[in-house]
Amino acid sequence: MSRMISRLDAVVVEVNDLAAAVHDYEALTGVAAVLEQFRGDDSACFQLTNIRLRLVTTGGRQGLKQMAFQSDDLAAAKRRLKSMGISVIEAESDDEFLSLSSDTTRGIRLAVTAATDSTVLSEAPKSLITGLDHAVIASGDGDYTAALLSGRLQLDMRLDLTNPDWDSRLMFFRCGDLIVEVYQPLSKPLPVEQDRFFGLSWRTLDIDETHGLLSARGFNVSPVKAGRKPGTRVCTVRDKTHGVPTLILGGN
Repeated sequence: MSRMISRLDAVVVEVNDLAAAVHDYEALTGVAAVLEQFRGDDSACFQLTNIRLRLVTTGGRQGLKQMAFQSDDLAAAKRRLKSMGISVIEAESDDEFLSLSSDTTRGIRLAVTAATDSTVLSEAPKSLITGLDHAVIASGDGDYTAALLSGRLQLDMRLDLTNPDWDSRLMFFRCGDLIVEVYQPLSKPLPVEQDRFFGLSWRTLDIDETHGLLSARGFNVSPVKAGRKPGTRVCTVRDKTHGVPTLILGGN
């Protein structure tokens, strides 16, 4: 039997100033935004090689708002979600898009979309950022979050690692060619009942070149250092990400 979820289709970021955010994310990704309507709101969409990054305006707190997964059979997905106790918000859904009630997804906003033409991703322009590597969820109880992601949404759990040196428990779920990561802090526990979105980790082919270009474009970027995964190097983008903790990851 095929899995309900085929990949992560999009991440949606709420921003206070859409024009400023478009300018900053075009500089960050090297991809031109397409301005379009999304679920009735003005938005800006960035098409990368494995995902869409979408910006929408908010009058509240900025940051990662929603993750939208893709299913090859949306009707079957809707039936499974119901059987798994995950509610669909009918007023926000249609034949191409299911908005899931955060009351049944541990407080985080998730959606499931119909499959799109795969050539759209393969034809994405070459850019500074080649795609998304990790989308991170912060959890107060990784077991409950794993039950949601693996048991109900059928993501493939690859690793469950607790490391006191990192003060964290990390869980990794394969979703297409990227990872949904669950971060559970050890010394300062989060509320058990609800999760929250944390940040994004973007891939680049040349971490040193990307670090130099981002610095030249006015970003405050941390020095490049060895990543936790062997053979990787990373740097943190400290500003102009509009409320989204952002890491850039590349090879040696």
